[in-house]
Amino acid sequence: MRDMERVRFAKEFYSRQVVMESLGEVGQQKLAVSRVAIVGVGGLGTVSALYLTLAGVGYVRVIDKDIVELHNLHRQILYTPKDLRYSKAEVAAKRLVQVNPLVKVEAVLENVNSNNVDELLANVDCVVDGLDNMLTRYIVNRACVKAMTPYVFGAVGNFEGNLSVFTPPETGCLKCLTPNLSDSHMQTGNTQGILGATPGIIGSLQAMEVIKLLTGVGSTLKGKLLVCDFTDMDFTTINITKNPCCPVCQNNTSENSKK
Repeated sequence: MRDMERVRFAKEFYSRQVVMESLGEVGQQKLAVSRVAIVGVGGLGTVSALYLTLAGVGYVRVIDKDIVELHNLHRQILYTPKDLRYSKAEVAAKRLVQVNPLVKVEAVLENVNSNNVDELLANVDCVVDGLDNMLTRYIVNRACVKAMTPYVFGAVGNFEGNLSVFTPPETGCLKCLTPNLSDSHMQTGNTQGILGATPGIIGSLQAMEVIKLLTGVGSTLKGKLLVCDFTDMDFTTINITKNPCCPVCQNNTSENSKK
């Protein structure tokens, strides 16, 4: 696409966003220069990645080592039966560029661990949680605290979902909220099941929180946990307090303040 074609394409593509007084051209430009990493492109990650790409976030990094499986398809909206056995990250990146060629999408075929997390999450303005286990979430949380990168947390199961935004030292971190939550004590999608619309809703809300963070529009869920029960459409917001003894964010805050 030539430069003039890109300009015309962008003008029409984003026209319904730019007309919004709260966003406008300034907000759209902020999105265009922003960089976001999405860790896990499953039920949550495919939804948040799609809406962030459609919104015009300039660079999206999708991180996932898994392949597309048949049981993924009812909720992971970037994949079709033709994509079975192919890399999730590669298929997702290809699909995202198709829906918005103005955005750069990088596919990273890696599982996040304590050895590679700093590199995988480097040079981004926000990290989105598309994970399904606490061990990796704690690793991502620690890296985000260290780099002072906003972390948009999301978790789903059955008809329920949770959402929060962690921005230490302004707020506490995931470790403050759930100090010692073990995966061995948690139900999984295999045991409790999940309705496709559940990650659809939470993933969309994650994208909304990211857009607000990047553009400065409105208020976010910083310092709050949104608890959703979709069986009764019950939405509860709980204030989260910092843990003054948190081994992750309070130690990091102290170290940063000395520099």
